[in-house]
Amino acid sequence: MKLNHINLTSTDVPADVSMFETYFGLRTLVMRGKALAVIHDDDDGMLLVLNDFAKKRGSFAYPEDSDVHHIGFIQGSREEVDALNARLKADGWDVPDPRDYHGAWTFYFKAKGGYFIEVATRT
Repeated sequence: MKLNHINLTSTDVPADVSMFETYFGLRTLVMRGKALAVIHDDDDGMLLVLNDFAKKRGSFAYPEDSDVHHIGFIQGSREEVDALNARLKADGWDVPDPRDYHGAWTFYFKAKGGYFIEVATRT
């Protein structure tokens, strides 16, 4: 069985689409206004759906200080993690320095849409 897609609620779909395209090489397949985007990974065909359906979302919000629920992007080396971290910082993102954590060289940061992203390589 192959995982087909993940659907995340985002409070800023256009900003998140831009982030995924700019830093993670994902491409947009469908963009419906500011409320829905379907983006994909060319390598594995994984789809990521971002939505901001305010009526369905109601008062839902991601925890402000929790990276427990997150999506992760694996990198090929420690140097690639460091380079992406430096690129995000240079572009004004609030990202902590990478660190050794749970068998990986990794860092987490918060997307504009409210959820967390992990960037890591195995150590």
